[in-house]
Amino acid sequence: MFIKPFKIKNNAQLKGSDTKRLKARIQNEYPNLTDSEYQMLFPSKSSITSVKVITHSGFVSSAFAVDKRPMFFEIEGGKLAPTLYTLWLLPRILPYFTTVTGVLQKLSNGADLMLPGVIPVGTGLRMYGNFKKGQLVAINLTFNKAAVGVGLLSRSSDDLYMAGGHGPAVKPVHLFGDKLWSLEPSVTLQIPTDTTVAAANIASKDDFPALGEEPKKKTNVEETVSETLPVIDNLQIEESVPQEEPKDSLDDILKNAFLSACKYKGKDLALPILTSSFYRTYVLEEAKCAIEIKQTKYKKVSTFLKEMADQGFIVVREETKGVDKIYSIDFEHSEIVDFIPDQALINDDTKEKETLFHSSMAELYLVTDDTLPFFTKFDYKRNEGMAIGNVRKLLREYCQKNQLPFTDQSRTLTVLDDCLRNICDGKESASLDEINSIFLRKMKHTYEMVGVNELKQSNKPAIQITVAKRSGNKNVTLVKNLESYGIILTEFIKMCKHGAAASTTIVKVPSEKHELLQVQGNQVKFIHDLLTEKYKISPKHINGLQFAKKTKK
Repeated sequence: MFIKPFKIKNNAQLKGSDTKRLKARIQNEYPNLTDSEYQMLFPSKSSITSVKVITHSGFVSSAFAVDKRPMFFEIEGGKLAPTLYTLWLLPRILPYFTTVTGVLQKLSNGADLMLPGVIPVGTGLRMYGNFKKGQLVAINLTFNKAAVGVGLLSRSSDDLYMAGGHGPAVKPVHLFGDKLWSLEPSVTLQIPTDTTVAAANIASKDDFPALGEEPKKKTNVEETVSETLPVIDNLQIEESVPQEEPKDSLDDILKNAFLSACKYKGKDLALPILTSSFYRTYVLEEAKCAIEIKQTKYKKVSTFLKEMADQGFIVVREETKGVDKIYSIDFEHSEIVDFIPDQALINDDTKEKETLFHSSMAELYLVTDDTLPFFTKFDYKRNEGMAIGNVRKLLREYCQKNQLPFTDQSRTLTVLDDCLRNICDGKESASLDEINSIFLRKMKHTYEMVGVNELKQSNKPAIQITVAKRSGNKNVTLVKNLESYGIILTEFIKMCKHGAAASTTIVKVPSEKHELLQVQGNQVKFIHDLLTEKYKISPKHINGLQFAKKTKK
């Protein structure tokens, strides 16, 4: 339903009366929600909008967004379904069906969640719950309780049990990464990390004993507990206050961040480098929490780096008065060699790399047996995918290469050779549009989940960086077209605030159609380096480096 791309018909803010009707519908369909949970869904003074869409199948639906983030959407039958954002906020609103990680990609390509991929809960008749056909359920993965999809049950729980592990279980209508999730790119969220789902029915090595050994007898957990523990009535247990682990001081966090920057980023640095740039761009990035240098014992960055130089980690020299640079790093220093970063910091770093860009659904056409004789001439294999534009491009190239003649003076109808004639159902001649339509009809249509940064950049507008004057004759740096490259603006803003130590916000300029990113001061060089080094965007797709502040030689 919403997994395939859809068209937005209109987007309008709800009036007070319409908002009351929407809340009444949600209360009617989800009566178990508490007042505090309703307040979480609709905070006071929040803006509620209705987005009318036309799905790929032609169904007219409405999605309801709170502060630009979609929270509910209509499915066939008029029922309101929660989005992933709602499920992440209120996980208990729907029952869950759990599957393994590899299945998510197949669901994103349009497949149903099949019964062999479902991890049953318990044993017996209720291993798939007690639900009716068509009931809304959430989908999550074995390693994370957080929902990754919303779907409709293909069959009742009883029918699922009687199916013997075969056939469809859930028909997805909304998945992580689809257009509904990224309806407003500026407020998208990634999947939150939750506890692991207990998969009780996954086979273990005890289920398959060595040849000749008797299998271990499985015991019911409830029976074991009841046999070993006496029944105690009116037992009162005082809750113990957990002991808090001692927290690292800001001084220790700062030094650990410095060691991490030297060990993992130092070899990639173009030395000499300004001490201020090294601290701002690399040391702060490695810190596991925000650091304010004035709250440490050092009070100043120069004092901290001077102490690190005295301890033999780095060599700092004063190039000109007040301008210090790092000329070398001792990677053989015992503390750098023995340094092991905090595991949580490694996970956060990995997570950041995964959330730099939005995901997107790419439309693909797969080579089938009917079209294989043609595509093998271009080294394509069966079930290999290509974009819709590539099909027409290859057809035009084939006709020109084989010099297929035209049948009319207007040069619209092409005489088909044996290869094209067999695929086009025996037609002797046809226009390029007609041939293309026949090919697309005989190919398999599907979708693939990709990062927007993986898509070709040739047809995208260049990122424009300019410098403008604001009140008080102060410079600000303006950046536009970031969204064309799938960049998550919230993450980009954090990096600008963190790395450039400058106020960063999104503004609307009357002369521009789209919103712009505004950074205080002339930060052209910093933003250019961030885009090329962190986001791996080619410099040829970035304009405006000439506006960078001129540095003294």
